[in-house]
Amino acid sequence: MSLASTSPGLLSQTRGYLRASSIFGEGGTVDAYLRFETALAEVQGALGVIPAEAVSPITSICRRELLDMETLRRDAAAVGYPIVPLVSMLSTLAGEHGQWVHYGTTTQDVMDTAQVLQLRSALQGVLSDVTQVEQQLARICHKHRHTLMAGRSKLQHGVPISFGYKVAVWLDQIVRARQGLVRAMEEASVLQFGGAAGTLASLGDRGTALRQALATRLSLSEPSISWHVSRDRMAALASAAAILLAAMGKMAVDISLMVSTEVGELAEPAAEGRGSSSTMPQKRNPVICEAIIEAARNVQHVPGLVLDAMLQEHERGIGHGYRERAAICDAIRHLAGSASLAVELLLGLEVNEERMRDNLATTRGLIHSEAVMMHLAQTVGRVEAHHILGQISRHVVVHQGSDLQDALRTEMNIEVPDYVLSEAAQIGQAQQMIDQVLREAGWHCEMT
Repeated sequence: MSLASTSPGLLSQTRGYLRASSIFGEGGTVDAYLRFETALAEVQGALGVIPAEAVSPITSICRRELLDMETLRRDAAAVGYPIVPLVSMLSTLAGEHGQWVHYGTTTQDVMDTAQVLQLRSALQGVLSDVTQVEQQLARICHKHRHTLMAGRSKLQHGVPISFGYKVAVWLDQIVRARQGLVRAMEEASVLQFGGAAGTLASLGDRGTALRQALATRLSLSEPSISWHVSRDRMAALASAAAILLAAMGKMAVDISLMVSTEVGELAEPAAEGRGSSSTMPQKRNPVICEAIIEAARNVQHVPGLVLDAMLQEHERGIGHGYRERAAICDAIRHLAGSASLAVELLLGLEVNEERMRDNLATTRGLIHSEAVMMHLAQTVGRVEAHHILGQISRHVVVHQGSDLQDALRTEMNIEVPDYVLSEAAQIGQAQQMIDQVLREAGWHCEMT
């Protein structure tokens, strides 16, 4: 794990974070630029836009190992953008055919299309991990659909739920967030190719045909019009990534609370040294949850930043490009790392059913107050039933030896039928919701 002040801690060594960092790093970025220039030369040669004999010399030198990266870094710093020195270097390497490198296109065409290619590549790994997260959540949900526990409202015991129901709530949100990210990526998988002001003027009557062929070559959609200053697709993608990360963050928040010493209903996967304290040897901190929560909070600003990039000036804005790219790529890195951690967390999550039962009984039956109130409301009305249960609840709190049913019996001469507090009455209806969530997640009950 990196010790740098800017390192995101545990997240930085996850498979997902490292993979995304490689894609968005210097090498991955230059590779994406070269992929664009290679595809451009190929389709231009096929359409007769450049001489056919120039294609092979150009595509053969579009390889990172042939580039002088130190010179490219220095010249990019001088120019302010990497494409001018990159094209210059490629033109030199291509010799007499170098004049046909980057023909009829512009810097932002390359950088925007490369960004799309990088995002799509990075999100393939993310979505693979999120699919595993969903599968593990569905497994846990199905296994614990009847495991009773306390449902909590404002951090207080509310009514009984099942652990499977709680997990289904996590799963439902993550599934929808993942689907939203898939849609956003599909909509953002659009070629950027328009030349200086987006009009394709430099290519005459061949511009549209070339744009169509280039989009096909790169497996991207063709835009209706150049999108140099239309950043809505990037804003939607940034929002979708932040939403999915927040959905996993919600899960991590709940788990971290259930891991606390006083609750003890869950535990993160055990690993030698993980989550240990430098001064308290007994501690096992929920560091996986902590990393996911921090990641979710770290990207909350990204949608707003990319929305601001939509307010661009005329046909080419100023002061937006690097900001937008850095924010989106950082958000995807955090999302990728969190998805990998979430898989690890759920594969080894320890569920303490006995502690759930014990905690359910902590309030000596008061957690069933709503069920009893609704039963009594059928005969005395809801307002009076609410008043009765309020009085009885205070009695139970003051007289530590009594529970809800004993207090009702002795103080009010009210006998509560067993069916009112039965599992079927408490979580029976929830089973239908669990089934629906599992179906939408692609889970079949016969699966184990």
